[in-house]
Amino acid sequence: MRTYPHHLTTDLPVLPVPRLDESLERYRKAAAAVLDANGEANVNQAIADFAIGQAPALQQTLEEYAQALSESGSNWMAEPWLERALQNRQPLLLSSNVTYQLNLPTEATRARRVVELLQRIGAIHIQQAKRATPEEVNVAGQRLSMDGWACFNGGIRTPAADEDLWMRAGTGATYRTIGVLHLGRMWEVPLTGSEGKLLNASQLRASIEYVLSQTQPGKSSFAGFSTLGSAILAEQAPWRNETHRATFDRLVNMLFIITVDPNGEDDAQTLLRWAFCPGNAWAYKPISYQASLDTNMLTANVEHSVLEAGTLATAVTRMQNVDTNTLDTQSEPTLPRATELTWQDNDYDLNEYSTQANTLKTERVLVRRDHHLPYEMRDDARTHLILMIAQQQTFGSIRAHRQDIDMRHFRAGRTDTLRPVTLEAVSFVESLVHGNATVNQLHAALNAHGEWVQATVNGQAFDRHFFMLQHIGAELGGANATLFTQHTDALEDFLTVSSPGDSDAFIRAIAAPSIEHGFHIHYTPVAAGTEFLVTWVDGTPQAEALYRNLQPAAELLYDFIATIEPIHPV
Repeated sequence: MRTYPHHLTTDLPVLPVPRLDESLERYRKAAAAVLDANGEANVNQAIADFAIGQAPALQQTLEEYAQALSESGSNWMAEPWLERALQNRQPLLLSSNVTYQLNLPTEATRARRVVELLQRIGAIHIQQAKRATPEEVNVAGQRLSMDGWACFNGGIRTPAADEDLWMRAGTGATYRTIGVLHLGRMWEVPLTGSEGKLLNASQLRASIEYVLSQTQPGKSSFAGFSTLGSAILAEQAPWRNETHRATFDRLVNMLFIITVDPNGEDDAQTLLRWAFCPGNAWAYKPISYQASLDTNMLTANVEHSVLEAGTLATAVTRMQNVDTNTLDTQSEPTLPRATELTWQDNDYDLNEYSTQANTLKTERVLVRRDHHLPYEMRDDARTHLILMIAQQQTFGSIRAHRQDIDMRHFRAGRTDTLRPVTLEAVSFVESLVHGNATVNQLHAALNAHGEWVQATVNGQAFDRHFFMLQHIGAELGGANATLFTQHTDALEDFLTVSSPGDSDAFIRAIAAPSIEHGFHIHYTPVAAGTEFLVTWVDGTPQAEALYRNLQPAAELLYDFIATIEPIHPV
């Protein structure tokens, strides 16, 4: 039985259902920005057919469903959205998991570094195990849904036929453990004792030093086969055998997993390897941390069905603020230092997966970012314009972007989709590349971006709305409407874009592209400019040209902005 979503904050504002006419108009504009005249005409006809056909009945059903779900503490997106995520049969690392490089430096190295990380990370997970996680509030002062915090108590996504299951961990903070992956071997390490407190540093260090002293690699990777995906693991997982059930139960109840890598460097290639290569994470655990022993490289590989980046960012910020000198700890000398977990007959063929993972490439690019602007401009708006300019220079056209926007200020809220490729932005970029852009065009592009952001933040974007209309249409009719099945360029995520938001918790993030020949791009404002981390699959047309054009694209944009007369306050 599936036990998520786990609604912990049921009194937040109700997530509104967007008006049908407004979503259709917003989609019409988004489609017009990325289609030619013929494609635009086809979309307009599809919208008209849907509006006078199945749409009113589907909208009414959705509004009734939304009312019922809001009374239960949930919202109209939560259950179907989770179902869609759990129906993913593909390898999670290559489709939906995201790996975040965390800003959690330590001065210590080797075992002492790992112990400090366990203290900082463990303190936050133990709070959730005690159900004592402080309320989360965003920069605008809005209370946020605490639903995503449930997975800091452990648990695991479990491959199953057709749709995976979510298994919660046991409750409470006493005698909780973590998993430590080292050289392909998995060790269960005690983290708390009989009082539900973190074990003291010397006891944790003894456990980690013991694990690090085991220098013989595993005969086969304990976690490697978790990369294979539910199409395979639903039928061939070792825990289907009763002899392995206890091992799997231990995995379920671990607060988290951490991989210690003696070869990890603070570079993009280590990030690429940790994110996609088998054995560096248990792909179905909500959070698998990955740590270098001798550098500050630290990541969190996140299983994305139950946890959003915003919740993780807040957790990391709280980890940064843990005072390791004043932690309330305990000693429990009767506990084992570490217990190795194994699977018998762990003979999975990872060659096909590894070949696919090795096709992923990534590149870091630093571009110009001006701080002195003639007036305030949103950083994300400028960044998306740079991405559009680089596309125009590379391909001679612009395709759709997506960037997820936090919506946890709504009941059971998670994210919705910002679509920054607008008619106004395309008009400005095309003119800029051809040397005849105007200030009014830039103003129009920035205003259109701001309006999109506000619509998304207020629950008025169309992606999730269309998903639910189509979902309901599978029962009532209308799921195969032309609107959903043809000329859907505006819904294709050629560029999936992410950023650290308002937090300094993340240094960068990496994930597989959403579509064939697409890109995942994370951008981070840094002192010297803006860093882009571009990820693609080998063989993607003109991938190198795209990332090489980011720098001249930024130069072109900021050289134009420099010509604008500043606005001085009266």
